[in-house]
Amino acid sequence: MNSHYLIRRLIIIVGYIIFFSIVGFLIYYLITPKATCFDGKKNQSEAGIDCGGVCSPCKVDNVGKDLVITEKTFVSGGGNTYDAVIKITNPNDAIGAASFHYLINLRDASGIVLSTKEGDDYILPADSKYIVQIGLNTLNNLVPTQIDFEVSDVKWIQKINIQKPQLNVYNKRFGPDGNGLGSRVEGVVRNESVSDFKRITVIVILRDEDNNVLGVSNTQEDNMRAQQEGGFVLTWPYTFPKAVRSMEVDVQTDVYDAQNLLTKI
Repeated sequence: MNSHYLIRRLIIIVGYIIFFSIVGFLIYYLITPKATCFDGKKNQSEAGIDCGGVCSPCKVDNVGKDLVITEKTFVSGGGNTYDAVIKITNPNDAIGAASFHYLINLRDASGIVLSTKEGDDYILPADSKYIVQIGLNTLNNLVPTQIDFEVSDVKWIQKINIQKPQLNVYNKRFGPDGNGLGSRVEGVVRNESVSDFKRITVIVILRDEDNNVLGVSNTQEDNMRAQQEGGFVLTWPYTFPKAVRSMEVDVQTDVYDAQNLLTKI
């Protein structure tokens, strides 16, 4: 008898608990403001406060950190010309520069500009690349002693389906050219990307044992299909002041330029 009474009492207590829980939930649901995209809170599926998810996309600061110049120098290009070499780095992980303008000045010891060259380039997020200008002539054939490099009009773009192309170099070799008076570099570039490119630029930097630049040159490969490869040859018809101990090959193609993407067959 007592056991039946206890069971019935327990059932009643549990029923009250369930009842008041449901009532409490309903009251909370009715008096609590519904989550919106204007409540000043990060809720729902929002990526930030009142943005992302079911709300409008969050604003992205598309002004990146300044590009970093990690190297700038110039070397003799043979005769009375000079070759400029600049290496830049993009410190932004998710923002690339679809384009930027640059200015190169070669100056004498007193700061007088002897040669000027302007151009436009690009750089991917978290990437480094070389900018080179070959065969710069100086005012009255004077010898420069310093180089300036300035960047302006950077057009930052958020990383959206932009991947660094897989352009790899194989069988690269350095040695004397055919007449024995100059130097020669040759190698094979293979496009291991999934895209076809209209233009691929190959830049070669030669360095001495102290890692100083001795020579630079570049060439262009056209209509490089995915999984296709092509050979390149670069020559310097003059001798360097020191022995070449290392070389870098920087292969570039502009993935921001829609005109640079070939239509697949």
